[in-house]
Order: sequence, then C-alpha cells, then structure tokens
Amino acid sequence: MLQYFLSAVLLTGSFLHPIHVSVTDIEYDEDRKALEIASHIFLDDIEKHIRIIKKERYLDILKPDKDRTTDDLISEYLKDRIAINVNGKPEEYKYLGFEREAGAIYVYMEVEKVRKLKSLEIRNEVLLDLYEDQINLVHVKVDGKIRSLKLEENNEKEQLSYE
Repeated sequence: MLQYFLSAVLLTGSFLHPIHVSVTDIEYDEDRKALEIASHIFLDDIEKHIRIIKKERYLDILKPDKDRTTDDLISEYLKDRIAINVNGKPEEYKYLGFEREAGAIYVYMEVEKVRKLKSLEIRNEVLLDLYEDQINLVHVKVDGKIRSLKLEENNEKEQLSYE
C-alpha cells in the first residue's frame, strides 16, 4: 500500500502537506545582547499567501521577476505578520536572510541591543488568514530554559515574563 502512495506522489510531482504549521525558535544570546530568531515555514504556503496578497496569478518566490528579490518578498511579508516587544516596547528586527530546505524555508532575523530581558511579547500571524487551522509554534530559549507558545487564529500574540 505504501508503495502505491509513494508512486502517486512521485508521479504527480507534488505533495500537499496536510498540516499547516510554522515553527519559530527565538534564543536570547546574553553575550551578544541579541535575540536570534529562526522561522521554519512551508515554502508552498508562504508562496501561495504572497501570491494572493499581491494578486498575482503566478509567482515563484525563489525566482521572482527582475524588479524583486526573494529576500524582498519574504521580508516584506514577515514585517506585517511578526512583531516583537521587548520589556514592553516594540522592537524592530533585522531580516538576515533565508535558506531553503526541501519543501520549506528557514528565515533568519535578529533583534539587537537587548540589554536585559524582563518580558517578551510575540505576535505571529504568519499564514493565519490563509488557513483556518494554521498553528504558529514559538519556542523561546532564555538562560538555557525553553518556553513554548502556540499562536493561532484569535490568539496571535502572547507574552512571557522573565522576572
């Protein structure tokens, strides 16, 4: 039975993943006084969402037209969907780039000049208005301890305290 399933997948050339989830890892680097952020997002989902937002019939975000770059498309998309407040104040993160891994991308960002981390509020609306069942998991590592958040429709942001 498994071989028929795999054959069907190989013949069609695509596989629609049944789960709609992104995973974001945030680590506070006390030596550098920075929040290091890596988000793992399914490539087909982010591409579809950007295409819908831009009202384009076709868009390959890995090979955009001459007027745009992949980094431009991804950073613009995330700017409107991810927000971080440190110690009660909004902080702009720096988009560092992305890497492709199989059917997904890893997007790297950073918040610099975080002297002391007392609280961290994260809003993550990636793909939430594309899929009703979208879940955005956020894992935050501070002082070697990991705390996790499950962000979804009607619960797009949460706050963690470190005092």
